[in-house]
Amino acid sequence: MDVYNEDTKVNQNMKFSLNDETKINQLGFRVLNSGIDLNRLKANPVILDMHTNNTSTVIGRWKNIQIEGHLLTAEAEFDLADEYAAKIAGKVERGFLKGVSLGLNPLSPDNFQIQPDSTYALVKCEAMEASIVALPNNANALKLYAVSEGVEKIMETSEIQLMLSNKPTQIKLKNKNMIKLTTSAMIALGLNVDQGDISADKLSEAILQLKANYEAEKAKVNAIEQKEKEEQIKLSAEMVDKAIKEGKIEATKRQSFIDLAAQNFELAKSTLASIPRKVDLAGQIVSQGSGAVEVKTLDDFQKLDLAAQLDFKNNNPQEYQKLFK
Repeated sequence: MDVYNEDTKVNQNMKFSLNDETKINQLGFRVLNSGIDLNRLKANPVILDMHTNNTSTVIGRWKNIQIEGHLLTAEAEFDLADEYAAKIAGKVERGFLKGVSLGLNPLSPDNFQIQPDSTYALVKCEAMEASIVALPNNANALKLYAVSEGVEKIMETSEIQLMLSNKPTQIKLKNKNMIKLTTSAMIALGLNVDQGDISADKLSEAILQLKANYEAEKAKVNAIEQKEKEEQIKLSAEMVDKAIKEGKIEATKRQSFIDLAAQNFELAKSTLASIPRKVDLAGQIVSQGSGAVEVKTLDDFQKLDLAAQLDFKNNNPQEYQKLFK
């Protein structure tokens, strides 16, 4: 029995191809025959006119609904007792009408899945009806229904396109498992977004390589940070030791200032800079500027700047008193 479609002549059996799973429709996806639930259509095999859900537009019924290779086929039996249905049947017999369109319920957005050839396929759905249509190659050559709380409504083209645009890219593994990955994730893994079939080993290799690259970059950053930390510790120690040598702080406070420098180097630096140098108590030597002045007489004392004079007076009260005797 010949399959009836727009490329063959009409025969008396009126056999139609309801779906060709190798063809991508105008909405951008294919419908897999293996995923079509035919129970509802077989239980109520109405032929509608242009998907119009009305008792007056039931123009016949489908018989021998079956899958033959990549085609879903059925034979049309028109209600010739109905004047309108008879007119449609006549147009079919005379070859003026050749198009059939399935009305499907996709059940869930998750049933639109990308295939190894990077095209989308509706992998699971329910056949609700099949209609005689005027333009089989138009986007209306297939209709999708949205079913909510028992109410069936034909989906707009924009609704279907939005549903597809929100789908993630998928990679089909050789062991038949499907792993969902966004396009950005594939790019991050260094995978070709146009590549359809990928092995689990290749995916694991890409993940391990990405991890290795991350660890290598992390090690570089850690090395730089460690070097900067060591340099900071060295500078802090030199700064604090210099302050101790100049008599600005006691050696017992060395660790406290090093800890302060580790937390806030600039604060420790400015704090030490604000502390005046002390007088050497053993020889009454006062550090001043780039040189040192030995204080033996009142004249020596008066040559000191004010800060050095105050230090000498506070730290050497007895020597200070001797200057005025």
